[in-house]
Amino acid sequence: MYLGDLAACDADTMIGVLGLEDGTRVEGTGFGASGVALGELVFTTVMSGYEEALTDPSYHGQMLMFTYPLQGNYGISGDDFQSDRMWPQAMVSREYWDRPTHYQHKKTLSQFLRDEGRPGLCGVDTRMLTLKVREQGVMRAAIAVGERSEVQDLDVVALARSQADISSRDLLGDVTCRAHYRIEGPGPRLAMIDLGIKRNILTSLACRGFDISVFPSHSGISEIEAAAPEALFLSNGPGDPERAGKAIEAVKH
Repeated sequence: MYLGDLAACDADTMIGVLGLEDGTRVEGTGFGASGVALGELVFTTVMSGYEEALTDPSYHGQMLMFTYPLQGNYGISGDDFQSDRMWPQAMVSREYWDRPTHYQHKKTLSQFLRDEGRPGLCGVDTRMLTLKVREQGVMRAAIAVGERSEVQDLDVVALARSQADISSRDLLGDVTCRAHYRIEGPGPRLAMIDLGIKRNILTSLACRGFDISVFPSHSGISEIEAAAPEALFLSNGPGDPERAGKAIEAVKH
């Protein structure tokens, strides 16, 4: 059953409009927060786990589109968050279900997006959009969500084209830890450079007994060597890897 038209999360149904820098413009149903979001449109093929994906710092500065059609059916519990907040600028899905049935859910996906100030868009052809991104590469995008009178005349294509390329932005300062910290363990000493790490990576390494020293992305070689690590680990993270200059120096060293 197609649920996109049932995705209204407020008393009055919001519409959503997506524009891409190649001139593509599509209209669907809005959910989450109203407003305009800018970012690169990327996609994920996960069949479940939107809670983890939306809190993954790797998606900072991007709009996350889900190829699996149905999202929202088990709500948001917070138990599987990979950070303390949502990182994608917006969410796109084929269908959205606003009546979660999982017994552990604390809020709907739409409520979570509203709390985070992020718009969502459903009822659009995500297959077409995914093929476009796959063939042409990630593209700058804009999404506007709100009442029809507020967003239907917005030139979302022009908004998409007006933003700077994500490779020109330094995103690491937003996602890295503020100071060095340690997760003690009996095993090998591991120095980790936090470029936007997911919680599950830390949890997995800690469960395997590693003694982990986590460093901010701007940490110098001398700071890292002071921990006497036996191995160096670079985490996942957003943006252009060439922006991680200090981490590159550490690897070369």
